Amino acid sequence: MSAARAEADAHLATYLNEHLLASEAGIRAFNAAARTWEGTPHEAPLLALKEDLARDRRDLARLIQRLGFRPAGWKRLLTLAARAAGELNPVNALRLRRGSMAQLELDMLTGMVRGKLSMWDALLELAKDDARFDVGALQALKRRAEHQIAELQRISLATTRERFLPRD
Repeated sequence: MSAARAEADAHLATYLNEHLLASEAGIRAFNAAARTWEGTPHEAPLLALKEDLARDRRDLARLIQRLGFRPAGWKRLLTLAARAAGELNPVNALRLRRGSMAQLELDMLTGMVRGKLSMWDALLELAKDDARFDVGALQALKRRAEHQIAELQRISLATTRERFLPRD
């Protein structure tokens, strides 16, 4: 392997492992959001999204392994911290559905998924020159992220009035 290839792979490994680390906090944040909407029609879709994210995380971990990359030991420790941070969810710690904090929570979740979508897009771009990537699998992951964003936007719009209009 050339020095240039090794350096490029090191950058890619870091990028993918950072997304893997962030995905752990994302899963926890979706779980916390489901608690915010517990007992409403939005709880089940948020839990389903959490399961989708867990599947995406497993797919990303398999991709990292297939590329021959390994996570750094210190990043494994950060995963534990990410789990705790996701559970605490300081954006909406009181699990309130009315007001700005619930909106910020949904916006944050949407932003997390948009970040993941950007990663899939970047990998699809790399796949044009790197045969190690499975284009069909990456396209499926991209579509899944697009669906997740659409579902979050649906929930956000469906609950906007509850948050920001006066109760009669």
